[in-house]
Amino acid sequence: MQAMATSVSPMTPRRSAKPAAPYSTRAPSPPPIIIPAPSLHGAHNRLKVVPNYEKVDPVSLSIDDIAIITQSHKEQLTNDSNTNWSYESRHVAQPILDYLYLGPFSVVRNREWLRETGITMLLAARDSQMASIRLMAVDKVAEELGIQATYVDVSNYNELIRAFPTSVRSINDHLLNVFRGQRISDVDVQIGDGQMVIPSNNLRRAKVLVFCETGNDRSAGVVVAYLMSAFGMDMIEACQFVHYKRFCVSLHDDLRQTLRSFEDILRAQRTVHRYELESSTSGVRRQKRSIDEAQDQNEEMGETNENTATDEDRFVGRTFVPFVDDNDNSLQNGL
Repeated sequence: MQAMATSVSPMTPRRSAKPAAPYSTRAPSPPPIIIPAPSLHGAHNRLKVVPNYEKVDPVSLSIDDIAIITQSHKEQLTNDSNTNWSYESRHVAQPILDYLYLGPFSVVRNREWLRETGITMLLAARDSQMASIRLMAVDKVAEELGIQATYVDVSNYNELIRAFPTSVRSINDHLLNVFRGQRISDVDVQIGDGQMVIPSNNLRRAKVLVFCETGNDRSAGVVVAYLMSAFGMDMIEACQFVHYKRFCVSLHDDLRQTLRSFEDILRAQRTVHRYELESSTSGVRRQKRSIDEAQDQNEEMGETNENTATDEDRFVGRTFVPFVDDNDNSLQNGL
């Protein structure tokens, strides 16, 4: 008796197969961003921040603005907080910069610490679901001490990408306003080329406390974004520096992805704005290359592609120009 072969369609699922692990049909997640331990090369376990105007968006901050904000400090150093960290350290605020502090919400209730430290602005990074419930403690403390209170409301990490520029601008505007609002007519002040000389006993320095519920999540992301924007640090360096200052900081991968996207935006804005400023100051507009110029350049570089000559047929008798410069009216009516 001849055995009959049974054919199985490739589209027919095997009833005996079952998934080995839970899976989803969503798009794959981006690869995780690893924050490595900093390589210090025997520098006594210290990291430093150096203001670098070349890596800062010139539209956001000028050289004079950076000189005022940083008080012309060449660098700011930090030791590894892990060497003397204790569990109680997470309940207090740490100075990330000499004018920027990061801590939990509980620090706001410590009026004595706020006075002694000289905090002039409270910036709360809170869940937008709490926006309708005003943090009366923050408002009450700010009113009592005569300082400013600002809120950054977000519901998830993705919304932080819109909140970062606002937060950075709020911090910088506050620092500049406090400085410029003081009577300094009788003080010898010189600002230019990144140099500023001002007697410290005549200057009231603005200081900002950034906080969230724990001081380890959203508020830490705001501080990292500030270092990237105002000091030109890349995302990895900024995360390392903040973690060195406040050891308990925990940046989830979703928050790291948001900070990476913000870094790309900063880099693009910086490039575009510097090009626009250079073009406006030099008065020279960059012109597009003509077909003849492009071909001449290809020949000079030794590129003699036969397709180049054939491609000329597309432009014979052409009277329509698909793209023109806004200020170049001579090309509006064709070649």
